[in-house]
Amino acid sequence: MAGRHYVMANAPTAITNNAWVIAQLTCGATQPLTVHQFRLQTNVLTSAQTVVTVQVGTYATGTSTNTVALPVIKPLETWNTIVASATPYGMTATLGTTFTILDQFQWNLALPWEDTRGLQPSKYDVQSTKVWAIILTNASGTPTLNASVMFEEY
Repeated sequence: MAGRHYVMANAPTAITNNAWVIAQLTCGATQPLTVHQFRLQTNVLTSAQTVVTVQVGTYATGTSTNTVALPVIKPLETWNTIVASATPYGMTATLGTTFTILDQFQWNLALPWEDTRGLQPSKYDVQSTKVWAIILTNASGTPTLNASVMFEEY
């Protein structure tokens, strides 16, 4: 089934030494979605590199706060004028409740990280009204982090 494709982008945000919700998408009441790709990047220089744990999963109840403005969701197709029904949040130390880990990665903050579209590990199907999120379990210092998530709604 083919749906409409969107990208959610967070503003670059300085994070602190604790767990962070990098990006979160709450599905609309009748609109399941598939996450196809996400990208993470920091302002960390190679000499200041550190390795952190990134987890991808679902929340029973997601966060409803942001450190900066709400992430922006834009359609990828120029013909698509329909607003996405998913609700975005992210870049906050306010975590949701009951996180179920789907995947976990180690990320060297000095290197941009892209989860490549088309590979099975990068595809996450999310049912209507469910909450999908990428979280950082810890951080060193106060790196500035930005993220984008490409997803499809059905």
